[in-house]
Amino acid sequence: MKKLIVLAAVALFGTQVAKAQFSKGDVILGGNLNVTTSSQKVKDTDNKTTSTSFGISPKVGVALTPNWVIGVFARSEFSNDKNVAGVKTKSSDITPGVFVRNYHMIGESKFAFFAEANAGYHFGTDKTDDTKTATYNGFSVRVLPGITYFVSKHFMLEGAFGGLSYAYDQKKAEATGVKTNTSTFNFDFPKEFQVGVNWIF
Repeated sequence: MKKLIVLAAVALFGTQVAKAQFSKGDVILGGNLNVTTSSQKVKDTDNKTTSTSFGISPKVGVALTPNWVIGVFARSEFSNDKNVAGVKTKSSDITPGVFVRNYHMIGESKFAFFAEANAGYHFGTDKTDDTKTATYNGFSVRVLPGITYFVSKHFMLEGAFGGLSYAYDQKKAEATGVKTNTSTFNFDFPKEFQVGVNWIF
């Protein structure tokens, strides 16, 4: 894992040993999708909560050189929780933003390491039984490593690791108007892995 992090950092900040399989002006269109379901139950009771979350993150970029790509993304996350009493809690979060990537081919193979830096503005709401209980907004910045496989000249698969991130949020309670500010710093390289697909035009 340490070697992967080092190689990704080198790819992002300068050393270019081999050219990626892009041409200047290529458009990269893709993203990832995730669905999660879970349930929690307190032992020897009927206290049970079920949770479902759904997320989609489309993005589009353009190759400035065979190694550098810049673009925009729109990450979204929706979740739905229901407890034993039938109370439903819904949350939604949308984050538009920009990203820059540097690719580093692995020898003569079709694999490439990449490092990405991105920044986004996010906003969302919390609802309980269709009544809005809170709104929030903020921003986040992130650096993460990943690996890409060029299946063909126009299609590639990718996997991205958690990365290093900072987020600032302001949450407002609808009932009281009280605002709560939260700053979060995460170092989660080994904790998160995302899979995505991309088309090259």
